[in-house]
Amino acid sequence: MKKRWTVDIVFPVYYDNIDILEDSTIEVLKHVKKIQDSYLFKIIISVNGPKSDKIIEKAKSICRKNDSVSCIYIKNQGKGYGVLNAWRNSSADILAYMDIDLSTSLKSFNFLIDEIRKGADIAVGSRYLTTSKIKRSLRRYVLSRIYHIFLINMFLRLPIKDVQCGFKAIHKNAFLRLSSDISNQVFFFEAEMLYLAQGLKMKIVEIPVFWIECEVTGVKLIRTSISFFLNVLRIKFRHLFKQKK
Repeated sequence: MKKRWTVDIVFPVYYDNIDILEDSTIEVLKHVKKIQDSYLFKIIISVNGPKSDKIIEKAKSICRKNDSVSCIYIKNQGKGYGVLNAWRNSSADILAYMDIDLSTSLKSFNFLIDEIRKGADIAVGSRYLTTSKIKRSLRRYVLSRIYHIFLINMFLRLPIKDVQCGFKAIHKNAFLRLSSDISNQVFFFEAEMLYLAQGLKMKIVEIPVFWIECEVTGVKLIRTSISFFLNVLRIKFRHLFKQKK
């Protein structure tokens, strides 16, 4: 009998996502039903941060209507807290996450998890592959490309075209090896995870996506850009310090 891989799909959400939570959950449930022959799916709504009473209530309501949806909560706010808290409490073969706004087309999700089943440790949705299609403001596009080319590719020497796209999957065993060393719990956790994975010579695969920028976002552009820059410096020099020991 062919093995059915278990897959946990995490939605990291906070209070401001309440209006789109149910529609996005239903859309993903409809999609995964089409590919469930090889996989057994569960959605985890991972609520994080303060002022969460109403969205937790909404999440629990969704769970009562759908057996394959569960809810988890952590008081600290940040996408990394939401994703990592859910992944650390999961026993699934494949751990995935996607942004609740579904800015990445679900058509790419099949390829994302198939790469893990075929042997990749981490599969990354990438907006900057030649076959990817994206719609976003010029300002955000330019800032993102500068960040990736100069800080990620050149300074960190991490040959990943897109570390920040909210569309990733990782094999449970790979995550167990990385989990304790991921120190950032907000927006930089993905870049740090991939940097650590490269240091362990894990297999990282990027897949093309169709991505549309969503108007609803919790990212403050300038503040987040500064935070990314400081975090790049932090993990680079932490790595150099470890090498000298």
